[in-house]
Amino acid sequence: MERSSDFKTPLCRVAFAGSLFKPRAQTEGAIEKYGCTLIFEKSCDRTALDAAVKGVIVAQWGDKGLERAKAGLIKSPFLDGAGKEARNKKTGDVHAGFGPDVFFLRVQSVRAPMLRYKSENIPATEEEIYSGCYGKAVLNAFAWNNPQNGDGISFGIQFFQKINDGERLGGSGGFDAKGWMEVVPDNGDAPEATRTGAGASGLFGL
Repeated sequence: MERSSDFKTPLCRVAFAGSLFKPRAQTEGAIEKYGCTLIFEKSCDRTALDAAVKGVIVAQWGDKGLERAKAGLIKSPFLDGAGKEARNKKTGDVHAGFGPDVFFLRVQSVRAPMLRYKSENIPATEEEIYSGCYGKAVLNAFAWNNPQNGDGISFGIQFFQKINDGERLGGSGGFDAKGWMEVVPDNGDAPEATRTGAGASGLFGL
């Protein structure tokens, strides 16, 4: 199947960043892959994204492939920020960071992508690249065919560099204790019941 050359994206926001560091299988028995979701403002310059997709479509299916894509016969990798894919499957609510002003891509790789922040030589950590931060990725578009789902285009990810911090999105890890802390008085040594090795259960006679 056809694959585009690598290209750099415009500035985007990361969601579901955990899979950039630890691969996951989408379904039971499937190959584990690294990946994330990249969220783009609809007003961004998407020239490189569109060119990569169109190039792969023509290379794989010929000029008629563009007509098939417009008719919805080739699945698009561009997903609506307010569409069904952007919503919680249980509640129907739009995920944090998504909405009508953005579109998003689900990107993946069998190999761990290179992740960087301020240094080109030092790998970025999960504390640095988290759901909600902003950066630019190096992607490639590729064609696929599935007996159940037909033809489609997806994006592979090779590299991601964080550019700016952003408000953390739900499920991204990290917790702000401000507003939750209470003053705990110092009442001396711990109760005798907790010194026996029974732990907290000793307080309740369990």
